[in-house]
Amino acid sequence: MNQPSSTIACHDDGLNSASWNAGFDQNWLTLHARGDRPDLLRFYRSRPAASAGRHQALAREIRLDYCLTRGIEVVRRASGGGALYLDENQLGLSLIIRRPAEWGGMQDILSRFCAALADGLAHLGIQAHFKAPNDLEIDGRKLASAFIATAGNSLLLQATLLIDANIKTMLEALRVPTEKLTVTGLESARQRLVTLKELLGEVPEDAVLQQTLRLAIAEALGVSFSDAASEAVDSRWCGNDGISGVGEWHVEDDGTLESLHKTAGGVLRVRLWPDAGQQHIEHIRFAGDVNLHPADTLEHLEHALAGLPLAQAEAAARAFFGNFPCDLLGFSPEDVIRVLQLALAKLDQQREFGLSPAQANSLMVLGSETTHDTPAILAQATVMLLPYCAKPAWCKWRHQDDCVECGKCEVGDAYRLARERNMQVTTITHYEHLTATLAEMKNNGVEAYVGACCSQFFIKRHHAFRETGMAAVLMDISGANCYELKQEEAAYAGQFQAEASLDADMLAKVMQHVPAQPDEPPQGIIPLIPLNETRKRA
Repeated sequence: MNQPSSTIACHDDGLNSASWNAGFDQNWLTLHARGDRPDLLRFYRSRPAASAGRHQALAREIRLDYCLTRGIEVVRRASGGGALYLDENQLGLSLIIRRPAEWGGMQDILSRFCAALADGLAHLGIQAHFKAPNDLEIDGRKLASAFIATAGNSLLLQATLLIDANIKTMLEALRVPTEKLTVTGLESARQRLVTLKELLGEVPEDAVLQQTLRLAIAEALGVSFSDAASEAVDSRWCGNDGISGVGEWHVEDDGTLESLHKTAGGVLRVRLWPDAGQQHIEHIRFAGDVNLHPADTLEHLEHALAGLPLAQAEAAARAFFGNFPCDLLGFSPEDVIRVLQLALAKLDQQREFGLSPAQANSLMVLGSETTHDTPAILAQATVMLLPYCAKPAWCKWRHQDDCVECGKCEVGDAYRLARERNMQVTTITHYEHLTATLAEMKNNGVEAYVGACCSQFFIKRHHAFRETGMAAVLMDISGANCYELKQEEAAYAGQFQAEASLDADMLAKVMQHVPAQPDEPPQGIIPLIPLNETRKRA
């Protein structure tokens, strides 16, 4: 059977713990794939929880300590995608069916599902549209997210619809604001989201909302729904420990090498444990806020790579994908191989630059069409960019794009190292300054640069770096950052007051591989004009 049943059971499970809801969906999907459960559509709400996607590294996505101290449950869904904050303000929807024969791959399935939800909302006067890979939006503001899980020929399609939103708790429970929530660099989280309450002026009755969604899904599938009493659900198939899978990523500074790679489908991560001799892969773990089929593809890849010589890892990964058909939503096998390459390169960087594992993990390398190799990028680097938040709060130059090298902070050391090499060096004072500086660098023919920023900013604003086409080696800053302190709006506007810090030792080791530039720029290359000088001339 490859079509949904002509009549699908439907019921409202009301308010439950998020682990109950996640466990119910996981187990019903498993039994459905065996032929032991019928097709089902159910509606529900969840008590406060941070919900991670099946493939995510918990400690990279959720503030676990915050959730623990505030009684916020942490659960892992059967479906992929990014982390969500759940509470009574969201309506959850889960549809478990046989995969219709005419439906295509993962993207086609999610687009059809979201289109059905949008058709239902249209009956309430709400004009939402699908935004790949898995959101419903209105004028660039997210109203709902959809996720997918598979088991055999069975599909679990989940959606979370914002009826109202507790923005403050949402941002505090989730560690890294995801790119999916971004509209423009300076908009607040509230402006990136929209709720039914805001759109309709009131919270709609559950019965009305559920009926409109149910009718739209029925029309999309060509089926009808029958009401099923909640008592008919076998409670033995509920429950979820919520922290299985890749949650072991909470271990830090244990000699492992970690890298990340931003794709259209989400952020891919890999953590690699080399053996004592640093010649073989002892363990390896992949993670990401991604959707893929089969769901255990990454686990199979991990098994294929474990124990191999490091030198054979890339070829083995290519061979794996050549023999393992899979559907990767918004990313490709080359993206997985790229994040593996970045992790392997960190071992070379650790050896060549004399870095500790933690320092190697702090390097973020952005390749270009001509090179992805870190030493080659450093050899081409002619510009250094530094974040203003690494300057002391008392420094009168903190919000200026220059530095007098007073010797009282690491930023002055960075300026000295850059100027010794005749490099252009600039302190980035706000987000628009960054985009303007990168554009000017590109226009002036800069091929590569070095710099520093926090890894959260690199992930969220990856497009600003990537779109220039220039290669870069960036060093992660430590200490206070706007994401941990929930002050990203102030930081983007250049008003962040806390202090981050550069690793002066790592900076010196990296800069040893940046050659001195000629006193005069090559023909056709115009030196950058610092922003404060531009203002003076204006």
